[in-house]
Amino acid sequence: MSKHDTWVKLKPGNPFEPILDLFPDRMIPMRDPFPLEMAVNADGENVPLWIIDIDRLSIPQTRALAQLIASYCGAGVDEVAQEAATKGGFSMADGWIESMECDAEGFQRSKELADFFESAPQPPSKKAWRNFYNSQHERWIAGNEQPPPINSIEDVDPRLRTPELERALTRRKIDFAIGQGNYSVLDVLTGRAFTDALNIIDPENSYSLVGYDDDFEDEDIYE
Repeated sequence: MSKHDTWVKLKPGNPFEPILDLFPDRMIPMRDPFPLEMAVNADGENVPLWIIDIDRLSIPQTRALAQLIASYCGAGVDEVAQEAATKGGFSMADGWIESMECDAEGFQRSKELADFFESAPQPPSKKAWRNFYNSQHERWIAGNEQPPPINSIEDVDPRLRTPELERALTRRKIDFAIGQGNYSVLDVLTGRAFTDALNIIDPENSYSLVGYDDDFEDEDIYE
């Protein structure tokens, strides 16, 4: 099984706030593939639900979620835990999601979903959806398919590129370069670590530190 990588950040005031410190960076793992599903509420209306990935939860996280949801819904803890085991995760209302993050696997699946919508008859039939889902499950869950790595924005399908994503990928490259350099606090404060990182992520240009005693011609300042 490949490493799933869909995570969500929740909006302030969400009912999961009391237990978020149990999760790294207060981000919650979502079920892959397809973290969203439709359910019917008490009024007979279709509502979207996100499914928290039970396979990526620790025992304390699972217990805390079951207790919190049981208390919130007025249900038994065992009942909530059994439903989560059947669905492959705990349900979360769509309105509490502020943002979603994923990595190489999430982007590859998004690309394949976009390809499906472009190639399947519109609207897709139940059979087409079932075949697509079964293929995803066979390759990404039961199998061990690995996504192509993402090292820059050029590795992302053009349909999925955004300026925010490009900035995030650049920050990740800088953080990785600085982390590999074993720099001291002084190296970071003086800019040496950042300068080295720029030379790694932008090899077409050359960056160096400038001392206070270096002389400049006027044209050097304004060019």
